[in-house]
Amino acid sequence: MAAIATFGVQDRQLTDRERWLCFSVLFFFSFTAAFNLFKASPAITYIGADLGISDANIGYIMSFYSIAVLVFAYPGMLFMQRIGVKASVLITSALMLAGSTLGLVATTAGVFLASRAIEGCAYGMMCVVCPNIMPRLFPLNKQGLVMGIWSQCVPVGTIIAFFAAPVVFNAVGWRPIWFISIVMEFVAIIGILALVKMPKIPENELIDSDPAKRKKPGRNYIFAAVLMAVVFSVWVYDYVVNVNTLYPTFLQQAKGLSIFASSMLPNVTAFISIPLGIIAGVVTEKLNCRKTAVIAGYLLLAVIMFFCAYTPGDDMIGPWVFSILLGFCQGCCVTCTRAGIPVLAPEPKKTDLALATMSFFTGVAMCLGGVASNSVVAIGWIANGRYILAPAALAAAVLVLAFVKSDRKVAAIRREEASQGDSETRAAGTSQVSRAHV
Repeated sequence: MAAIATFGVQDRQLTDRERWLCFSVLFFFSFTAAFNLFKASPAITYIGADLGISDANIGYIMSFYSIAVLVFAYPGMLFMQRIGVKASVLITSALMLAGSTLGLVATTAGVFLASRAIEGCAYGMMCVVCPNIMPRLFPLNKQGLVMGIWSQCVPVGTIIAFFAAPVVFNAVGWRPIWFISIVMEFVAIIGILALVKMPKIPENELIDSDPAKRKKPGRNYIFAAVLMAVVFSVWVYDYVVNVNTLYPTFLQQAKGLSIFASSMLPNVTAFISIPLGIIAGVVTEKLNCRKTAVIAGYLLLAVIMFFCAYTPGDDMIGPWVFSILLGFCQGCCVTCTRAGIPVLAPEPKKTDLALATMSFFTGVAMCLGGVASNSVVAIGWIANGRYILAPAALAAAVLVLAFVKSDRKVAAIRREEASQGDSETRAAGTSQVSRAHV
């Protein structure tokens, strides 16, 4: 087991080039997993009809993928800590490949949903392993940029899915979409074998990337970190479940759009969120305002869910405004939650716990695909947006405002701790000198 745990671990710290090459492979692997999640969305009603799944139950095509996220969250964290990063990522990619292959040949609803569950095992492991790798791979002063970029794996996977899936479906049906994912998974496995490396000492245990300087235990705001992780489930339910999964169906049914046209609005959101997410990571790190950005993101989400997302008639102004502003919400909610958790809980095992909790509640929310589709059937698109999705976003903003300590207060406490540590070191040195003179 020890040999497996050290697979890919170097006998030194990594160079910047090695870090970013490793990051690039993990990013490709992550957006492949996100592509797998959303590849069914543009043609989900047609896939359901082909396999005998009713409209009220098509959400389970996503839920079966998602259930593994919550199942694997905490075991996945322990699994990674025990067998190491590279072995964990390779096993995850093999599961993804097995699930996609089974989905390609599935002819019944049961086999297809089983294939989605196996693919979901890979997504569940990815949601746990990859965010937990970043604090180990990069120093804390780069986490804003790193998490800002890595958090865009879902928008990138969304763009590929919502561009490729409608084109492929219209040309040759839905099964070749699964063949695309298989090709991407083979590429990911090759990249993981060749380029994924880890430093001898995880960066989140060091001061200024100096192996001679280990961090001393400081104050961890684990409750606040876990709360942010739990609240993130609201974003997942509103965006991943109700927008990226069901919004194309709303546009097809209520606005009369084609499969391809209905897939473009989620892509607009993804395109906007990619640069904004990276900018949000860098800027909020500089200004120490991650909490403020998260609150602003949820408040804006509540407003646009209530007023813009689901409008009656043929009006497309609301959906366009919604899709554009949703990109701003994603830049704030996703990036700043992931970048903020290691700041609130910097101790490595506590960071792992908080990020695993984020993965667990991501899975909880994603498993509510069937609830979402049944809610739409029961009360309609507009009522679902106004009286379920919007209030949930508002509640998320209130919880973060009330119970999460601000970045600036945390930074001030960290400076005080560092100052006390320096004073203790100087005092110890003076004491040693005095004893030497005696």
